Amino acid sequence: MEVLMRSYKILFIMFNLLLAKDITYKIHNSGVQEQHIISLNGSVNDNNILQNSRTSREDTSTVWLQDFEGDISDWTIEEGWGLTEESSYSPSHSFNFDDDNYGLVSSLLSPIISVPNLTSEFELLKMNFALWVDFPDFDGDADNYLDDYYWVDIANVSDVPVYFHQTSSDAYDGQSWWCGDAGVGGYLDAWAQVLQSPSITVPVGGNLSAMMKWGIEDYAGAAVGGTCTDGWDAANVRISNDGGATWNILNGDDPYDFYYGYGWIYNDAEYDCGGSLEQVAAGWGSQSDWHEVNFDLGNYAGQDVLIQFAFGSDPAYSTPDDNSLTGFRIDDIKVTNGDGDVVFLDNADDEISMIPMNGLEFAWEQYFYDYGDITRPGSLGWEEYPVGGAFNGNSQLDISDYAGDDIRVRFTGRVDDNDDGGNGNGLYIDDLHIWSITYSDVPLVDNLEAYALDNQVTITWDMPAGGSYENEEISNVDGSFEDAIMMSSGTSVMGQYFDMPYGAEAAYANSCSVWGEPDFSGTTTLYGFPVLAGIPQPEATYTSQITLQEGQWNYFDLGWTFTGDFLLAVEVSTTVGLGIDSDNAPGQYSWANLGGWQPWTEVALEYGLTDGEFGISANVTTVGAQTPVFNLYRSVNGSEYNIMFNGSGVEENQYTDNTVENGNEYCYEVTAVYGQNEGNPAGPICAIPEAQTVYEIAYDDGTQEHSVNAGENNPLCVKFTPNNYPVNLYRANFYCIGASSGVGLVNVWDDDGEDGMPGSLLIENLPITFAGESWTPVPLSVYAIIIETGSFYVGWTETDQTPEIGVDSDSPSDNSYIDIGIGLGFQPFGDYWDGAIMIRTEVDSLSSTSSIDLNTNIPGSFELRQNYPNPFNPITTIEFSLVSEGLVNISLYDIAGRKVKDIHSQTMGSGYHSIKLDASGITSGMYLYSLNMIGKNNDLLFSSTRKMVLLK
Repeated sequence: MEVLMRSYKILFIMFNLLLAKDITYKIHNSGVQEQHIISLNGSVNDNNILQNSRTSREDTSTVWLQDFEGDISDWTIEEGWGLTEESSYSPSHSFNFDDDNYGLVSSLLSPIISVPNLTSEFELLKMNFALWVDFPDFDGDADNYLDDYYWVDIANVSDVPVYFHQTSSDAYDGQSWWCGDAGVGGYLDAWAQVLQSPSITVPVGGNLSAMMKWGIEDYAGAAVGGTCTDGWDAANVRISNDGGATWNILNGDDPYDFYYGYGWIYNDAEYDCGGSLEQVAAGWGSQSDWHEVNFDLGNYAGQDVLIQFAFGSDPAYSTPDDNSLTGFRIDDIKVTNGDGDVVFLDNADDEISMIPMNGLEFAWEQYFYDYGDITRPGSLGWEEYPVGGAFNGNSQLDISDYAGDDIRVRFTGRVDDNDDGGNGNGLYIDDLHIWSITYSDVPLVDNLEAYALDNQVTITWDMPAGGSYENEEISNVDGSFEDAIMMSSGTSVMGQYFDMPYGAEAAYANSCSVWGEPDFSGTTTLYGFPVLAGIPQPEATYTSQITLQEGQWNYFDLGWTFTGDFLLAVEVSTTVGLGIDSDNAPGQYSWANLGGWQPWTEVALEYGLTDGEFGISANVTTVGAQTPVFNLYRSVNGSEYNIMFNGSGVEENQYTDNTVENGNEYCYEVTAVYGQNEGNPAGPICAIPEAQTVYEIAYDDGTQEHSVNAGENNPLCVKFTPNNYPVNLYRANFYCIGASSGVGLVNVWDDDGEDGMPGSLLIENLPITFAGESWTPVPLSVYAIIIETGSFYVGWTETDQTPEIGVDSDSPSDNSYIDIGIGLGFQPFGDYWDGAIMIRTEVDSLSSTSSIDLNTNIPGSFELRQNYPNPFNPITTIEFSLVSEGLVNISLYDIAGRKVKDIHSQTMGSGYHSIKLDASGITSGMYLYSLNMIGKNNDLLFSSTRKMVLLK
């Protein structure tokens, strides 16, 4: 399946599909088909995933755990599996299926596990396990089909499903028996179903006849390594003359299509050649309309027999994959004697004697399958299989449907007949775990932010959906679509999540509008999915065929009713695309079903695609709702959370904490409260308030072009000159390179060395662990270093672990120094490399005074002052001082360092200056404003950055 977006960029996305002609699973990370995603602008967003949880976990508790450390005699252990102490996740034991078992498919089966009932409507049950998958031969022959892999099944022992039932749908006459699920329109994977007669005494010249129709997977090309398979899903008729102890096939005047159906063999290996059920493994497949089939019962004359019409399906390719696979239908079942007299009749109407049954003691339902590529869980070593990790099947690992029932769990490993992709240690399984989650349906607060100021922290958050809707349009787009998503083959389903007000008794989707993408519009299907615990459900409640006209909004009446949140989605294909508004990235409401529902932001981030919101809006009416208030909880320097003295019942979606002290860390959690119901806390979000007199001195532009090490026991440093005096040394920041962390010894030197070079040590050999590819802050205020005049140096002495320091090649090296250990001491960095060493400092000028020449009114130093007012809405003033003439560039950045706008750029003379910033078109949040001063010789004379907070 291939996804498109309009730029020639190829993405391989993973789907849970199987081909009807080959039971071997397709490789997940290469896709069943390649996904070519094309975008007009390429990947225009590089935002982090924004978590938009609509419900949240409140508590978890273990229901059942098997760590294989005690008695395991009740486990069924097939060939190839063994208990081992070679490797384990918990203390000492695990089960292993070695990939040396060439050509083997084998299972490990649990005993019966009693799953408790759910205790409330807000409880879920989950199941996972720990694993290590060392299956390097997952695609050794590079044919894009899995060679070695595993799967997990669950069987409901106490509630075995039965699917044969009477129906008038597509019946032969009146009603017919149908082996199918009306909700699916046919059958699903891994069924074994029979329609069994009562005991019948076969007359002389006995004949069985029945009208039959079937739509079953085509059998052509069927083969499964290590079995006699020559057909896929199967139907047949069988007979027993010993009360059901043994069975034999009945051959009629419509010959069977194959001898060994994998629909039988998958459910019970005894159907395979040499097994005890081999004689009833034949079957029909493909398509056949209503027709009569006759079976000669002459060999059973005078005997009491049971007759079964049987159907079996394998673990892949069923009605959801092909809607022509409608199942097995039967009508007018008759047994007659040699004179044509009817001795037994079932017409599925007024004469009913047949008994629908499951064909097995219990039926296995596939939980998911997976394999050993390095992108898959457990492939790099032991880990617990994560919720959301499965790309097929039950991705949420939710077993709530089994609540109150007895189940068994089956792990099956499959190894092909070679190790052309490598030989590993195989599959290890440990710590099979069932646990319950209690979640709150009170909406979780989104987008919690904290902004640290001077002895003040401001906390903001988004208002949850509240109140009610009355024929209101809900849209998450601005009306313009910068990109679109479509498929180059196959189809997928993508849509918009509509968050309903908490407490709504019903949500009516009156109508919806879908944007028709130019060149990618036409006939498609619109779906309505209910949402549970913040996740769209796998089955749609509503479907409707729609036709999109390109280049316009397309309006559709719906009249669909949901009990809460819902998702409207469109089937995307090679001819129908879905517009995406990248201006509203990250997408909080866009979702995609790529083998399981995922927020589109996750897909876009993982594969470098355009993020945003899809072009689907809805007109909604709700019945019942409430408006929330909020409670705020605070922790100081890691202490317990306590509700703020005035943080209960806050009505606005912001709060200012004026009871803080600079230099301490304050963390906050916020809950939404609806009446007596308080939701789970959002957060924590943390901030450290600082004096607004703290400013940064930097000589690099923030981008690293290369990196260096001075060598073990050698120092490097940067010279800093404050704008004014005295200043307190507040913090240093080092930008390091490399994938690993390492220790360096931080030093601060006075400038009292020869010719102003580093001299006396003010801080000596402070050990700090530096992380690669990031700024590492080093707090220095506790050392009470006061700079009253001149300059100072900040740097490190290297150990054998110290990572390389970043170097900004685009900035001058005037303030950078290095000692490379050849006996010359500190030398200008520029003698060896171009650029500025990426070390910065922050100083506190609280007690300082600017150096001003009162006679000339020309500042004695450059300075960028704190804006005022701060916080502001939407206009603020920025003041700065210039010692000399030069080009002044002032720009605004978000907290991730992305430029928001240029505030000012022109040549200015020396003196005191101020400008106004109008932030009317900018969203609330914390921002950085930076001033860079370029001199006449095109050199950087001054650079400084401060913070500001916009609150609307």
